Order: sequence, then C-alpha cells, then structure tokens
Amino acid sequence: MSFQKYSTSSVSPAFESTTSTPPASEKAMPVPETTSKVVAYHLLASAALVFLIIIVGGITRLTESGLSITEWNPGLKGMRLPQTDEEWNEEWDKYKQSPEFQMLNANMSLDDFKRIFLWEWSHRILGRFIGVFFAVPAALFCMRKGMTTPDTRKALLAIATGIGFQGFLGWYMVASGLKNPHADEPASAVPRPDWTPRVDHFRLAAHLGTAFIVYIGMVYKAVSILRDNALVKNLKKSPNETGKMTEAFMYLLQNPKARAFRRVGTGMLLFAFTTAIYGAFVAGLDAGLVYNEFPFMGHHRLLPPKEEVLDPRYSFRLKNSSEPDASMVAFGNMTQNPVTVQAIHRVLGISTVVAMIAFSLYAKRLKAYIPKAAPRFATGAAHMSGLQALLGISTLLYMVPLPLASLHQAGSVVLLTMLTCALGVTRKPNALIRAFAQRQRMMAGSTKPSKSP
Repeated sequence: MSFQKYSTSSVSPAFESTTSTPPASEKAMPVPETTSKVVAYHLLASAALVFLIIIVGGITRLTESGLSITEWNPGLKGMRLPQTDEEWNEEWDKYKQSPEFQMLNANMSLDDFKRIFLWEWSHRILGRFIGVFFAVPAALFCMRKGMTTPDTRKALLAIATGIGFQGFLGWYMVASGLKNPHADEPASAVPRPDWTPRVDHFRLAAHLGTAFIVYIGMVYKAVSILRDNALVKNLKKSPNETGKMTEAFMYLLQNPKARAFRRVGTGMLLFAFTTAIYGAFVAGLDAGLVYNEFPFMGHHRLLPPKEEVLDPRYSFRLKNSSEPDASMVAFGNMTQNPVTVQAIHRVLGISTVVAMIAFSLYAKRLKAYIPKAAPRFATGAAHMSGLQALLGISTLLYMVPLPLASLHQAGSVVLLTMLTCALGVTRKPNALIRAFAQRQRMMAGSTKPSKSP
C-alpha cells in the first residue's frame, strides 16, 4: 500500500505561489509526534484476522453449524474441544434437546454432528484469539510513552469495546435459534409462516454488522497512522521545507473539494454497508434459495407479484397482539419476507455497482485536489463492486454453493476495505499535526514585513 508523498508539487499553482520560504526560526521547530507505525501494522494484522473470522462465520452459517453448541461457556471450559467418546456424547445429548435436531436433523449421526460442532467451535475460538491478539498489544502500546497519540488511544479503546460487544452478540444470536420466538403468541386469523430452527436474522445482521464496523475501524485508523507517518518522515528528510510540506499536506486534506470527496465517500461506504447488511438478511432467511434466476424473478418479471412481496403473514405485530399491524405490512415484508428481502438485495447490489462507478469517475475529476491514493482506491471499489455483483449472481444461479457464497461474502469485505482506505487517506490529520500547522502559520505571519503606511 503506497501513500501520497506530500509536497508542494501536488498543490495547485495558485496555492503554491502563496507559499513563502520558511524563516530560520521555523526551520528549528520539531516535527509533530505521531503514532508509531508498529501500531498501524498491528491494526492491519488484527483486521486480517477479523476478515478471516467473517469468512469462517459465513461458512458456519452456510453449513448450518451455528446451533451445534447450545451453551455459551465464555471461560476456559468453552475453549476445550471434546476429546473422549464420553465428552462427545455429552455434547451430542445436549444438541439432541435443541429444536434444530428435533425438527431438521433427527437422522443425523454422531460423525455428522462432530463436523458442524468443529465449525462452530473454531469460530468461537478464533473470536477469543482475536480479542487477546488485539487487546494485549494495544494496552502495551497505550502504556508505552511516545507510541500512541491521544486520538489513537481513544480509537484503540473503542475497537476493543467493539470486539467485546461482538462476542456478546454472538451468543445473543445463537440463543435466538434455541427456542421458537413465536411459540407463546395467541392464535391469529393470519398465522405466521412455519418457524424453521435458525438464528434470528436481525441478530445475525447485528453480529455481522458489528464485525464490519470493527474491521472498518481497524483499517481506517491504520491507514491514517501510516499517512501521518509519511508526512513526518518527509519533514525529517527536508527540515528546511517544513512550511511548504505541511501546508501542502493540510491543503490536500482540508480544501473544499477534499471535504466534499470525504462526504461522498462516506455516503458510498454507508451504501455498501447497507447492501452487505441486506446480504445478512438474505443469509439468515435462506432467501438465496428462492427465485434462483437472474435478472427475472419468475415469469419474466423483474419483481415478484405483489401478493408475494407484501405477504400479510410477515407484518409486524404489536406485543401481545394476535393480529398483524396493518400499518407495518411493508416494513415487515422488507425485513422478514425472503422473497422481498432477495428482491431488495438485488436492487441494492446493482445500484452499488452504478454508484461505485460514478464514485470512481468523481474521484478522478478531483485528483488534483486529493491525495493520489484516493482515486486509486475509488477505482478499486468500482472494480470490486462489479466482481461482487457477478459473484452474487453466480451464487444465486447455482443455489448458494459454499465456495461461491463464501467468495461473495469475502467480496463485500474487500469492497468495504477499498472505500475505507479512500476515506482513510483523506481524513483530517491528527490533533498534533493540526497544532503544528497552526504554529507554522503563526510564525510565518509574525515574520512577514509590515506594510509601509
């Protein structure tokens, strides 16, 4: 990953002409402190592990392994894999009490159970490993003087909190599949669709969404640390050019067009994130197994019939109410009906491709006003969105085979990575660099000759 070398050559001529040679007192000013690059590399390594656990989690869902362990066991007990036949039979007996076994897997053998158990166990162990891998070095970085800046310490604390919350959400999600959530509802003239033992798709989306946010936070902070270090390195190489180089750096990140690019880029990231969350709805509802054709959804229609898209059985119901809420028919179907959810995900996927192509062209138009890396990442996002769409269509046509579905999920993470990096290289500099730039301006202003009356 390369980063822009900030110099006056990357600034518009009008701006460059206003930059004067720094005075001698300015040359002696020490360069600002930044977070050590070691912290950035640790964040990127942690992000790679989060990428891996997202893929493992997707495979766990696709192989229907997530409900194989019916207890949380957050301590050491949950880390130990059964060794003896007696221990395996104990776990097997627990699983036999679950709705998934009784309703779907009554003919499953012990060997089959071991296979799905290992996927869920691996997912949980990897999650705990990531927590330790991130938290222990991060704590040491924060305690060691000079390795982190205040804003980095806040970011590391936020990421660590997100990892812990992610673990809680994992069990909260699994618990939703161990009992029919509608079992105690009163009888209704509009009954719900038959319940299938699986985790609640809202909780699944929250679990995946939190993993995305933690991942984005790691990559974003790592890229910004490396970018700030690139500036400081250049300042140390050319101490007599600190004024020009700092002003060029600040200009590239704070001019109006750069700010506009960040706003558009943030919108693109949120749009891609929303598309990925709807992908989680599709996975949680097994919506990829309906209408396995493209671009139509039955009888040469781009969208299914109205009675399928707005099925009253999927309407939200008020607590303790037997009848659906008529005002919530549309929202209930948009989030709970497999047919409607797949249709929305299709529209979002195609729209994402169009949006990313437009974002890439927009970035190229602004290449003189933003860091050189930003248009490259925007172009990468456009290419990845196209590949991601092809993977999604192939996954649908072949009825969700494991390899294609896993690649499709990995593609969503790569797309989010490209957009995050585009924002990371254009984010405002840390507080110490901003203060340094302000001092540079003040000193330059104080040395200008006064105008004659």
